[in-house]
Amino acid sequence: MTALHDTGRAHSPRAWLAIPQPTTAELSSGVWRPSTVRVTADDPMLAREAERLTRELAALGIPDGEGSVVCLRRDDRADESFEITVGEDIAVSAGTAAGAFRATRQLLHNLRAQGLVPHGRVCSAPVVAERGFHLDAARKYFPAPWIVDLLHALADVGVTTFQWHVSENEGFRIGSEAFPEIVSSAHVTRAEALVVADTAADLHIDLVPSLDMPGHLRHALAAHPDLRLPDAGGLPTDHALDITRAAAIDFAAALIDDVAALFPRSTRWHLGGDEFVDFARIEEYPALAAAAREQHGPRATGFDLLTAFVNAMSAHLRARGLAPRVWNDGMLRSETVALDPDLVLTWWTNWHVDMRPLAAAVDAGNPLVNFHDALLYYVLGEKAGYTYPTSARIWESEWHPGLFPALPDGTRQEIPMPYPARLLGASFSVWSDDASAQTPEEVADGVRRPLRAMAERAWNGISALSHDQFCEIDAAIGVATAPGPCAR
Repeated sequence: MTALHDTGRAHSPRAWLAIPQPTTAELSSGVWRPSTVRVTADDPMLAREAERLTRELAALGIPDGEGSVVCLRRDDRADESFEITVGEDIAVSAGTAAGAFRATRQLLHNLRAQGLVPHGRVCSAPVVAERGFHLDAARKYFPAPWIVDLLHALADVGVTTFQWHVSENEGFRIGSEAFPEIVSSAHVTRAEALVVADTAADLHIDLVPSLDMPGHLRHALAAHPDLRLPDAGGLPTDHALDITRAAAIDFAAALIDDVAALFPRSTRWHLGGDEFVDFARIEEYPALAAAAREQHGPRATGFDLLTAFVNAMSAHLRARGLAPRVWNDGMLRSETVALDPDLVLTWWTNWHVDMRPLAAAVDAGNPLVNFHDALLYYVLGEKAGYTYPTSARIWESEWHPGLFPALPDGTRQEIPMPYPARLLGASFSVWSDDASAQTPEEVADGVRRPLRAMAERAWNGISALSHDQFCEIDAAIGVATAPGPCAR
């Protein structure tokens, strides 16, 4: 990776001030700052990006006119990779609209940070395809306009995936046609959800609905108590779906179908699968133990029943064209039922000694996304022993997409670069455990720098920036200008 700071000062005219930093940069003397600009596209696939950039440059004081030219060119580059050549004119080469979009963010960052773009040539390609953001908008109500603004902030730094968590023990916060009785009073309407989905698609963000099951359903099951897991000697079950019964499984599939109708362009779906019951005491739930033995043989446990449920819901999702994913904590622990090997495991923790290690997932071949809870979980109110993540901790740990949470004894779990194809990427998360701890605006301010630290290191793996340089660039680029009425 080429060093991008000739003088070590982030505000040097020869610094490329953008997040994420490009993979390589060859900067020369001279700067680009025309009085007017004409943005062109040599392929209809890039026309939307040319129109978008024209408006964005005008908002920064460089209106459309017969001055310099920014030409968006389509070539055979893969996915989001791009090349930018800056002289009197600018040439952006990318193989996809998403790649052109990523490149134009780089230009805008430089203009916002220093009012110019250095002459030179930069090339970039991400080390992982997925850089995600998870929002728990179920425990806490986040208004749809705020979510739309969040999507713009995410896209500005190369986030590709928005995981929208809409159902929790404390609320169901998206409109439902099939089950209006479970919807919380404060919720995103179905019409608003369509606007959010349209915005995500326009910004090259894959919206991943997250509807946790068979646990985390206390709010929904309050209206359907007959579908709860039976009492287990005082162990809590009011949040758990009775996966021993066909009626409960049908209810789960119907919930999916109702929400999925809002997101026809989504390609992935998060099933949850975590914290269904107290996994350390799963043998103490008699209904699970009996059904597991009856359905899967004498060696089967509640984990087999959970795995079978997850596999069944995964098949249901695939029939709808949605690739399923689940949290890791309850997976790979069954005796007789094999977990679907194509199911994506979103690996958030190994806090308990009985949770399977990362090596088990690698051996099983399941695709992985790194949700490292110790570094990338922004838990409102700092509940459950969490502290708010910081860019400093992310840098000090030398985190990269292949560095996963440690085992309980401190053993490091890491997939080194170059990453295998099964490591899809990494994600930052907001969890609303204490919904009143921060306002939505405070959440947006609080996550900005650690999120950008994740974005920088998830694009590049090991960043060429020092932490001080990163912080200077973060402060310099500020936030994206609020989009005008035509930009959405």
